[in-house]
Amino acid sequence: MSQTREFLGWVRANGQVGVRNHLLVLPSVVCATHTVREAAHEISDAVYFEHPIGCAQIGRDRDQTLRTLVGMGAHPNVRDTVVIGLGCEGVPAEEVYQGIIERHHPAQVITIQAAGGSQKAAQKAIAALRSSPSNPTVREAVAVDRLILGVGTINGWGTQGHHLIEACLDRGLRVLEGTNSRPRVLPYGAPMLENVQYAAMEAPVGDSALITGLAASGAHLIIAQADAHHLGGHPIVPVMRLGYEEKQRPTLLDDIDGMWEDRTPDGWVDWILEVASGVATMVEEMRTETFAIERIGPTL
Repeated sequence: MSQTREFLGWVRANGQVGVRNHLLVLPSVVCATHTVREAAHEISDAVYFEHPIGCAQIGRDRDQTLRTLVGMGAHPNVRDTVVIGLGCEGVPAEEVYQGIIERHHPAQVITIQAAGGSQKAAQKAIAALRSSPSNPTVREAVAVDRLILGVGTINGWGTQGHHLIEACLDRGLRVLEGTNSRPRVLPYGAPMLENVQYAAMEAPVGDSALITGLAASGAHLIIAQADAHHLGGHPIVPVMRLGYEEKQRPTLLDDIDGMWEDRTPDGWVDWILEVASGVATMVEEMRTETFAIERIGPTL
């Protein structure tokens, strides 16, 4: 049995550890999508995501969107974040920005209306990204108890999925599972507490929304089953997809990281640590990224 209990991570100035080293351009509202996309495309190591909300949301729905966006912007896989908003949205860019810096994460904020339009806002964002410090420059050895593994949809794995979770916990990893079947479930996208090794997060119906929620809660990387309905990754967090039926091997070979039976549970823990240390997953190589925030109520 492997005894590896370290991975190579990016150690941040605020004490967090990331497994990727992204710059993030984050839209607080759908209206900023074009500006975010334009800015991110000019910077080689910048990532972004799109979402159709952030305006005319109220109550718990608005709170959940804000919580998720803050979790994305303050994620340890991101070394610096630029938040872009329109200037009149229901989830203001300034509020997202304040939530990020309250977590001691570097961030900047730009609004399109204050900048004088979408093009000027994009140019300001590009300048902000280019001036962002590039440190840390090298990965460092980090104990596995600094690593949070998100566990997405694994129903197809049966009891084998529980064996993987047990192997991760035995090795010292922290585990955040998306499920509604356990007591004291974390709200969607809420941060996992520092002193907890295992936690369950409220699981939405859709796979993309589940992956996003786990990432917002702090998962450094995510493992989940692969089938015809579950092949997507995430723009910030590496997603590992494993098949669980032999018929998937010839049909999904180019889209997955392997079949469950290819390794023992402890062997998959070794693979997880390799991914945490920089090995790209199949969905990362293919850039099959998805992003979706769980919705609670209607948008006005």
